[in-house]
Amino acid sequence: MKVITIPCLQDNYCYLLYDETSSEAALVDPSEAWPVMQVVNDKNLHLKQILCTHHHHDHIGGLEDLLDEYQDLEVVGFHEDRSRIAHLTRLVYDDEVLEICGTKATVMHTPGHTATSIVFQVGEHLFVGDTLFGAGCGRLFEGTEAQMLHSLDRIGACAPASRIYFGHEYTAFNLRFAAQVEPGNEAIGERADAVQKLRSENKSSAPSTLAEELQTNPFLRVSEPSLADYLGTIGRPAGDRLAVFTAIRELRNHFS
Repeated sequence: MKVITIPCLQDNYCYLLYDETSSEAALVDPSEAWPVMQVVNDKNLHLKQILCTHHHHDHIGGLEDLLDEYQDLEVVGFHEDRSRIAHLTRLVYDDEVLEICGTKATVMHTPGHTATSIVFQVGEHLFVGDTLFGAGCGRLFEGTEAQMLHSLDRIGACAPASRIYFGHEYTAFNLRFAAQVEPGNEAIGERADAVQKLRSENKSSAPSTLAEELQTNPFLRVSEPSLADYLGTIGRPAGDRLAVFTAIRELRNHFS
């Protein structure tokens, strides 16, 4: 299975998955229709499925136009989003297994950014929507800090070689924040340099690997003493992992 990253809107990404043998394709998070249609038509693919990680408009805004263009699309989303994502034809549940482009996939319910966010784990590929970003995580619009931490722990328990496909190009900015809260982490600076090179060449910082995130993403590193030490230096003495996560998420909300 191949994956194509498609830039959409201002800083969104959607992802086109396809099987080289059958030319069957699936799309994760249809932000816009036209960029997707160009790739599908240029490669002569047969778009069969649309996978929705959550209901926000910048992730589903192209859905209706794609349904107009391609017939008999299966539209997959979390069962509790049935009233928030129009045209769902398959409602999925946590840990449900389905087939995407001939590859076994598993649904992971990851509340935090929204109450109904899900991740699609397709082989070694993790399509995380806005739950996890390059060196960051989504804002908590509906879920709680405890829910988000649990969701990130589930992602963090996947194979380190897993490839992470996130919904926005925020990585460079997130790495600036990561460097502030963990100044002694050399991996952050090395990643920042690599991302700067990619962006200067107009290339996406997605996908990353889970191993890379575990080394540089503060929201996956809340057990590290270095983060608790940093909070202590700014008068925010840390408690348990949840307290560290809550404090770091609040700091990120106001970082500029």
